[in-house]
Amino acid sequence: MIRDLGSCSITYNNVVLGATKGGVKFKYTEESKPVNEDQKGVTNVDEIKVGVSACEVEVPLTRSTLAQLSKVIMGSSYSGVKLNANNQVGVSMYDNAALLILKPMVNNVASIVAADWLNIPKAYPKVDFDVAFDNEGQRIYKVTFKGFPDATTGLIWFMGA
Repeated sequence: MIRDLGSCSITYNNVVLGATKGGVKFKYTEESKPVNEDQKGVTNVDEIKVGVSACEVEVPLTRSTLAQLSKVIMGSSYSGVKLNANNQVGVSMYDNAALLILKPMVNNVASIVAADWLNIPKAYPKVDFDVAFDNEGQRIYKVTFKGFPDATTGLIWFMGA
């Protein structure tokens, strides 16, 4: 059963990423292009699907550990006491993508019913940290996971069992 309200637990590459603040947002947008004919003027006579422009999950992490952050900062190194973020150039996001699962929270725990989960088999984290160190707000570490269609099947995401 898909839940209509509530938060979720986020698991990426078999690691639970921890608490969020501000809500996790899933976005899936299909793109199409109109088909016109001179004889019909400017009226569209059809529209053709041309792919997906966005399959993304925005995750505002908070109270994250260095170990959790190391799982979403690709190319980083974590020694158990120190997290190093390293510059990466020329790295394929698709080749380094992994399974992202959103599990609705039920009675304060992540649902164990796989049919409730939203799965993106080929997801890659894009970090967009803009962290404030002040007395006004809680620190948020925003990560946007980009979903890619499987090269063989075309599957980009699924729900249910």
